[in-house]
Amino acid sequence: MNTIKIRGAIFDFDGTLVDSESLYTKALIHTASEMNALKDFDFKSLAGYQTNDIYDFLKNNGYYVPDNFFKEAEVYFHKIIETDLETFDGVIETLERLKSIDIVIASNSNIDYVKRMAEKKSIAKYIKDYSCHNEKLRAKPEADLFINAFEILKKYNNNIKKENVIIFEDSIAGVIGAKKTGIKTAAITNTYSKEELLKNGADITVDRIDKVLEYIEII
Repeated sequence: MNTIKIRGAIFDFDGTLVDSESLYTKALIHTASEMNALKDFDFKSLAGYQTNDIYDFLKNNGYYVPDNFFKEAEVYFHKIIETDLETFDGVIETLERLKSIDIVIASNSNIDYVKRMAEKKSIAKYIKDYSCHNEKLRAKPEADLFINAFEILKKYNNNIKKENVIIFEDSIAGVIGAKKTGIKTAAITNTYSKEELLKNGADITVDRIDKVLEYIEII
């Protein structure tokens, strides 16, 4: 495809910059084992979805979800994330190459968690602002977080256009939400296959985030 000329970028956080989605999946599997429930469910198949959406999926498909299941999973997740969270290969190199443009994180996660982990993993210094799920911004696969992130970019550069922005994602939910905005989306196969991501609307798929640099030019 033609090179995408960019003035700004929007990054997902969990699963794109940091390998937290695998840790959350690990927490869900651990909790399922501890509670002797949902042990045969493939939690990885819902990676990238907000907790409420996972709960709704399970309930709507007839699965028994024990009381406090997700609360206990969250406790275990926040325990292991303090010691086990890592950035993906190529993340810091990519952010360093893009440091001359404005970057916004768009995440389904709580803003306090995202900011704290971004600081801890030396990501925060590259980030202009954050667009995170709250009572006003619906979670992916809705487009709210990306639309808000683009509006934030416009505050810093009023002349920026959607064709001069790229979204970095890893999940199907994220790609679906990004596609609704009309902004080009690069998907990294950290969580889902190339075929699944392309099927759901990704414009570019790569196996390492820094390979996206081959498709973009800063203007």
